[in-house]
Amino acid sequence: MRLLNAASELRVPELALASLRGVTSRRLWGLGLAEPVTLLVVATPIGVALGLGLSVLLVRAWLVPGLPLPLPAASWAAAGLVLVAAFVVACVAVGLVVRESLASQLSGVRRPVSARRWSVIAQLTLVALAIATLVSKLSGGAPGEPDATDLVLPVLLAVVAGLGATRATAVLATWWTRRSRGRSLSGFVSSRAISRRQEGTLVILPITAAIAVAVFGAGVYDSAATWRTSVAATASPAATTWSTTLSLSDAVDLTRRLDPDGEWIMAAASVNNPGANFSVVDSSRLARVATWPATWTPGRSVEQVAEEIAPDGVVPTFEGRRISLTIDNRARVEGGLKAEVRFGTRAGVPQKVYLGPFPKGESTQSAKVPSCRTGCPLEGMTLGGGAGTNTAMSGTIRLEGISVDGTPLAGGIDGAGWRATPDPAVRTSITDLEETDGGLDLTVDTGDSVGMARLTSGGITRERPALAGPGVQERALIRLDEGSSLIPVDPIGGIGAVEGMPFTGPSGLLVDYSSFITDRPVFENLFTTHVLAREGTPASITEGLSKAGLTIGTTLAQERKVLDQSAYALALRLYGVVAALVLLMALAGLFVSAAVQLPARRRDAAALRVVGVPRSSVMVAVVRELGVVLGSAALAGILAGSLAQWVVLRTITLGYADSATTPALVAAISPLRLVVLALLAAAVFGTVALVSASMTVRGARGATLRESAR
Repeated sequence: MRLLNAASELRVPELALASLRGVTSRRLWGLGLAEPVTLLVVATPIGVALGLGLSVLLVRAWLVPGLPLPLPAASWAAAGLVLVAAFVVACVAVGLVVRESLASQLSGVRRPVSARRWSVIAQLTLVALAIATLVSKLSGGAPGEPDATDLVLPVLLAVVAGLGATRATAVLATWWTRRSRGRSLSGFVSSRAISRRQEGTLVILPITAAIAVAVFGAGVYDSAATWRTSVAATASPAATTWSTTLSLSDAVDLTRRLDPDGEWIMAAASVNNPGANFSVVDSSRLARVATWPATWTPGRSVEQVAEEIAPDGVVPTFEGRRISLTIDNRARVEGGLKAEVRFGTRAGVPQKVYLGPFPKGESTQSAKVPSCRTGCPLEGMTLGGGAGTNTAMSGTIRLEGISVDGTPLAGGIDGAGWRATPDPAVRTSITDLEETDGGLDLTVDTGDSVGMARLTSGGITRERPALAGPGVQERALIRLDEGSSLIPVDPIGGIGAVEGMPFTGPSGLLVDYSSFITDRPVFENLFTTHVLAREGTPASITEGLSKAGLTIGTTLAQERKVLDQSAYALALRLYGVVAALVLLMALAGLFVSAAVQLPARRRDAAALRVVGVPRSSVMVAVVRELGVVLGSAALAGILAGSLAQWVVLRTITLGYADSATTPALVAAISPLRLVVLALLAAAVFGTVALVSASMTVRGARGATLRESAR
């Protein structure tokens, strides 16, 4: 409509001359329609050729080689509808010129006039349709398949935003014209030109619509791509996911031996459980190794996630043949104080040794630990009766130190986060526990009963710090809290919702491996253990994984490729193509509009130059005028497109969820993308404004006024 209006405006002098010579109305219509019909005839084969060429290009680039390119009847019907619509628009554009009075045609510049009744009704109808469609989408139910409103809403919002921006710009320009008298000359000239030059504000509507559709298309395309990356990261939470039959403890030991600095690999596991599925990760390496899409935890970085699920202490590990405990016993213990030291499980068998008895006062007792020559975690210990049993005890006990092969164990007490074992089944005798001067002071008292001083390292609390997906039902959390499943969690204070996590997606609980396996029985048959490797992992590390019997299970690129090649994903790519084509159309319309307005602008600029207005003021006025017009169009388009994207993405599914482990689509607007688009629009529109102003001032001479008079 805008392009044909521009073409018709260029032929106004010819139509006015034909009217003066007495040409009939029918011949005048034929004269007006001759050019647009000719353009349509020329454009039709070119458009068909471009459409077929683009189809062939996309089929060869996206689909399996050798597939035929069908040309269904719907394609030709759509092309026919485009031609019919273009012809109708041509008739409307020519009619707007032909039906004007001869005086208006001879004036050369259209001045704002009161809108016709049919125009007001049409605009109000569009606004009502946009509001009704918007309300229906916002009040809709759960996301489903796209329908007609999803296709119509972006266009309606784009057109309404363009109409609103056009009207608001003209009103504000009129107000500013009255306010700026006696102030800046260039500001007065630019605002007066906007308020009086109808052609200047007409360009707002198509540019706004084009930018809105482009923002919507690019946003949907980007959101769909982000969603597919999120789904792929659920299956492969790092660049490479290795499969292994090792237990989680052994996998953690392997990764820490091959990569001591924690820069390249980490152990992770999924645990299937009737109460709730678990995603178990090594939180100390999560931020550096794993792939963590921002849509999994909106507003929280992966570093924050790792910090939230990490326990307060670090489980000490050691390598050696003999372990020693130095204890200052000041308690009354029936049967003598003895100690049990626990080193986790190996092949499902608990590893532990017994030391003692420890007499009154300070003493050191040792025990052989042959299974710890290659490394053991010091997960817990029990001070009480023989073999870690209950006994009557009261008083104070101080653990002075822990040694391995006669050498003090670094981190054995300081930083280990020793706590009373968080197990309600344990009859604890500990009434106070404090770490002072490198030792551990315990106050024990069983009263008239019996108990034990059972300790666990790693800062483990009863309610493990965990993050839960929205797919984890409340009753599952309650079952976990009641201790009827693997580990208890707090369904209120200790859980934060996440939209996705490794292996389990939104249907699981994310916990640190030490919170999950430290000092508690572990059923290895429930675990599916993996080793995650980031991109660029050194060959020495990958060779070490291979020698340990691990194999590559999948990769993030492979999972993403499978999703990207789905028919739905390929169809959504067309949103990106549409966004690019619409922007090209907007630029073409902008250049044509600037060319149409150039003669009128030159006449106005020549009039100002004749009365002594400096050339710089004239140029600044033109730049201001175009800047306001194009800036309002860009702003309205970005806002309308963002609103359409946010509304539509909340109510449609951009992919197929195979199971509850598929992360949900997060309808988020990318501020970075909007800023980049705004900067590009500012650069393009600023260049157009400067070039147009330069051409306007360069051709603004007194001869321009004489030519117009002739």
